[in-house]
Amino acid sequence: MAPIHVLAIITPKPDRVARIEQLAKEVASGVEATEPGVLKYQWFKTGTPEEPRIVVWEVYADEAAVNVHKSGSKLAWLIETEKKEGNFAAPLEVLPLQQFAGWAAREGAKI
Repeated sequence: MAPIHVLAIITPKPDRVARIEQLAKEVASGVEATEPGVLKYQWFKTGTPEEPRIVVWEVYADEAAVNVHKSGSKLAWLIETEKKEGNFAAPLEVLPLQQFAGWAAREGAKI
């Protein structure tokens, strides 16, 4: 089975980007330590200071790994923290990806 790729898009309130960066570091550390089926879990900033976006690129070994992540304690903690703090300007958007062209990396590339 091919790995499962997902993009999660967060639209933070402009004054809450730094807080989300803090939360992301804790979540990413916990996912790395407890979810071996998560093959890639990278958080990126994009947008402008007035309209920031955070994109999380997630790659899972299989559907079981996706389910472990969805039911994991770190994701639950992030959702609960968001409910308490209200850091997001819009609902979280989760986009399952289906690759149809291109390649992951050139041979020997250190990415």
